[in-house]
Amino acid sequence: MKVIKSFINRWQYYYNRYLHPGFFVNIKHGRNFRSQTGIDAVFPELIEIGDNFIGATGSKILTHDASPLIFTNNSQLRAQKTVIGNNVFLGAYSVVMPGVQIGDNVIVGASSIVTKDIPSNSVVAGNPARYICSVDEYIAKCREKGVLYNVSNDYKEALDKGTQITIECTKTTRIEVYKQMQKKQNE
Repeated sequence: MKVIKSFINRWQYYYNRYLHPGFFVNIKHGRNFRSQTGIDAVFPELIEIGDNFIGATGSKILTHDASPLIFTNNSQLRAQKTVIGNNVFLGAYSVVMPGVQIGDNVIVGASSIVTKDIPSNSVVAGNPARYICSVDEYIAKCREKGVLYNVSNDYKEALDKGTQITIECTKTTRIEVYKQMQKKQNE
């Protein structure tokens, strides 16, 4: 089942990005926009995303809610602008609800449901998403645990230039990370 879900998400991303390129045209986004995120198809122009955004597989950004239709004799729906700042990571299968504002330097954990605004420099997770720690505290914890690894030079270069991460970049990074892990194990 996971393989099928992964295939569908991948197919959806490539369909939207290459076969239907106008899909991402209506949203405002900055440089280094790396997204496998499902973008609200009804009001995509109500989404604003800053520089250095990574949206992981299955994540969603919404700008509308059709549930009021049921209670308003099919005559009204909710629509709100959703704003995401600079340097934001949206974890796999997380959902950003309509009208939410996410500040700069934010990590949203996998499968989180973001129902309220998130201040800058925050790590949030859960349903609903709650503050866990600052980004600096998170990075410090990762360093303390020894789980941060250097990516390959070609991967870093692609990120720095805002160019596509190729399969080759991913392969070289996997090799680089595994070498570093092996070295740690042998110490």
